[in-house]
Amino acid sequence: MYKSFTAEQYKKHMSLPDDYRVDGVLCYGTLYEERMIVELQEFLEEMGIKFELNYLANPFLRFARELRIGDKKLWFMIGYGGAWISEYLHFACLFGSKKNILVGSCGGLKQGIQTGDFVIPISSFAEESSVRLYNRESPIQYADEQLSDSLKNRLAREQVDVWCGPLVTCQAMLGETEDDVRNWSAQGYYAVEMESSTVFAVSKHFNVPSAACMYVADNLIEQHTALSDDFAIEHKAREQKRHQQLKIVIQELLA
Repeated sequence: MYKSFTAEQYKKHMSLPDDYRVDGVLCYGTLYEERMIVELQEFLEEMGIKFELNYLANPFLRFARELRIGDKKLWFMIGYGGAWISEYLHFACLFGSKKNILVGSCGGLKQGIQTGDFVIPISSFAEESSVRLYNRESPIQYADEQLSDSLKNRLAREQVDVWCGPLVTCQAMLGETEDDVRNWSAQGYYAVEMESSTVFAVSKHFNVPSAACMYVADNLIEQHTALSDDFAIEHKAREQKRHQQLKIVIQELLA
């Protein structure tokens, strides 16, 4: 039903101008917190980037901001799991987005991956439902190869360890069992997170290139979790990783 509505109909409903456009999307897979908005502003100021960060008029879009840099109009949106993200991405794609990039953290599933390493996924297996209405043929969703390679090359200049491989998307974090973790690892998945399959599926439906840049917050296969003693100590290191993500992704969206 709602899938049949056009960009023009949604713009009218949301009180957006007829010529309103979105050039790209920076999607943050995390719980919504105002500090994430503040962190983005501080990062852009530190980088010397002139920008405007505006609220969007419609209350439904309150978890997104319109980021204007030069002649680019980007959506910076925060979502935890796929349902909300799928709707925001749907609108952004209808309004003309040319690139959709996901950032956030993931849990390692591969032996040898270290906390703080980056993962650029080639694909994501969907253990969740919103994907199925955008890709009814396969649970495996693929990132855009060219866009992923570009992110990988940008990360290489940051002198960090980067892994490229398949992810699994699971939105019931507290429902994960040790058997799930062992099985996912045995099947060759590099990490697990909550949003990438949704980003890839919705973007592909609209033929918009999409990719993800994730940092490893904990390595589940090696028993390092958010409840581990050293997880809290690593807070500042995770903040640095978020800054590295923002740097390369904003560069890519402005390219």
